[in-house]
Amino acid sequence: MHFDKKNRVRLARDFEFLKKNSTKADCSAFVFYLYPNNLKYSRVAVITSKRVGCAVERNLARRRFRAIFRSARADFSKNVDILVFVRRGYVKFDYQTLELKFRKAAAELSAKYETRQ
Repeated sequence: MHFDKKNRVRLARDFEFLKKNSTKADCSAFVFYLYPNNLKYSRVAVITSKRVGCAVERNLARRRFRAIFRSARADFSKNVDILVFVRRGYVKFDYQTLELKFRKAAAELSAKYETRQ
């Protein structure tokens, strides 16, 4: 399945807005930011620093989290922007555990926005 550009957070101002205004969950393997958007689709950005590993490992991390996002986006009641900062120790976790942590963080943060309205 192709991951379109429209499903990515790309602009620097969007990154800054998300970091400043969204709710945050610390998931040990990654830091998860979520904020509802007014678009007709959800978007994600995966940030991997050089601390995560070499380029091959960073690209693997990005591919894994984008795949997790694709499988989890049907769970969202509203369209959201998600920012994921991958941490160095993410390799300790297998794919299923990462997916479970991602879905749990998304559900908790989405519920916070549901109760606000």
